[in-house]
Amino acid sequence: MLLQAHGGSNIRKALLGSVKAFQGVSSGYRSIFLLSDGKSTVGSTKPSIILRSVSRACEGTIAIFCIGLGDDAETHFLSSLAEDNEGRYLQVDPVEPTAVTQLGEFYERRLNPVLYDLHLKYDDRVVSNTSVIRKERLGYIDGEELIFAGEVSHRSAGDSMNMSVSGYNAEGLVILDKPLPLSRRPSEVSRKTRRSVSDESGDVILEKIWAILRVEELARRAKLARSASDRISAATELLQLSLDHGFITPVTSLTEPYSKDKRGSSWFNLTKVELPFEDQGISIPRQLPNPQLSPPIAQRLLSYPGSRVFGDPHFVIDIPGCNLTICFDVQQRQGTIVNLISDPLTGLDVSGEITEDALSNVNSDEITSLFGRIEIRSSIHIVNITPSEIILDTKRSLSWTEPSSIKIGTIIVRLVDRGNLTISLQDGVTLFIQRHKRVQHPTLFDFALANGSSLSNRADGMIGKFHGEASVNPQCELSPHPHRTTLKYDHRNIPVRRRSNKLLPSSFCWHGNAEDFLGGPIERYVTTEPMIAR
Repeated sequence: MLLQAHGGSNIRKALLGSVKAFQGVSSGYRSIFLLSDGKSTVGSTKPSIILRSVSRACEGTIAIFCIGLGDDAETHFLSSLAEDNEGRYLQVDPVEPTAVTQLGEFYERRLNPVLYDLHLKYDDRVVSNTSVIRKERLGYIDGEELIFAGEVSHRSAGDSMNMSVSGYNAEGLVILDKPLPLSRRPSEVSRKTRRSVSDESGDVILEKIWAILRVEELARRAKLARSASDRISAATELLQLSLDHGFITPVTSLTEPYSKDKRGSSWFNLTKVELPFEDQGISIPRQLPNPQLSPPIAQRLLSYPGSRVFGDPHFVIDIPGCNLTICFDVQQRQGTIVNLISDPLTGLDVSGEITEDALSNVNSDEITSLFGRIEIRSSIHIVNITPSEIILDTKRSLSWTEPSSIKIGTIIVRLVDRGNLTISLQDGVTLFIQRHKRVQHPTLFDFALANGSSLSNRADGMIGKFHGEASVNPQCELSPHPHRTTLKYDHRNIPVRRRSNKLLPSSFCWHGNAEDFLGGPIERYVTTEPMIAR
């Protein structure tokens, strides 16, 4: 009997059908094996569409292993499909005598992993949550490497940190628990505040390994993002890491050094930022579609992990160590300066100046207050952020119209586009500021503390106090009630209600009175010290 090939390959349909077969399966190792030349000839044939739709359908719960058949197999597509879904890729030539052996060994090792459904557990008062690379893993294959990485805060009082990895095998639940030694970072990296896991190869190498893993994760997140705002958010952080560590990545396709006599040869000006994650391409916006219009609110810092303040001003705080997000509102009069972060040990001080927007409530006597200016001080340097320019030490300025990167002392100032500013300090603190220029309304600023793990236990301010208190382990317990929900925080019982955002249904916070959360009157955080004028 003669067998003849006919028809075509619909890879996307086959994989989505396999994913659907796992519906209702909540336990056990879930994996798919694809044997193909990678050439889809029926249905969706574009590799980018297949990769995106299949990876989104898997949602990180199903591993895909790909076997490329023949020398002409689409290696890039098949290896990307496996990599995006915690699998592996193998290419074999069917006519080779060892082909059957290779397939058998590949299948047997990956069908039954040593452990599956792995989960990393650690003390989030010691490790920065936003720095941890993928706490959940589908499986650990015998003989392969599995790396968990994250940044350790300086606030650990001891010399070690407890960490555990749990997973399942044929016998049931397995927990691997081991204390990890901590050591201070070298003085040339940071003199007093940052710590990391010790290693014979050096802290700098460990940080590079973490950065490489983080870059890979961010590139994957940008490629699979369901919205433009999520894609831009991931790509922006990816860009910052790329420049920090000198990596060549998809978002550093072209850079141009400043002249050595002006700013030093080690700093680069971003001249092109493109994301090759879509066939038609999408760029981090160098400018807004109309420089007089505010970007959609979903592209702002509403869903940013960490502590942030935006709008009128609305404070959203992810309380370290509590796994809870609280929020409150603050209204003050024109010209009032409020302290956001004040840390006497690191020397960081961040303040915001209120501007009033009378036009936002034309039918009411109520006046909306916004942050119209932000000032950031280290122990010896000052960055003053105004609607028209960014002033450095009162002597020089950056225009909002030209992307740039400048270092003054221990502060790195990066303007990615006309509305997004990143400020990094040597102690590990990273701040994000977004400028929103609007028609007939005052320009306003959104602010986010991207990494507060390096703040000391003496940190204060409307944002800083929550990160300072985290180091002394404040009580944090939510008590739901049909008529009134109470949050017990730092020995105080605070009435709260769940508050959702209409534009981000999956995002919510526990809203309460600002003075209840702050533990005293707002006036305590109002400063009479004027901002430095140029």
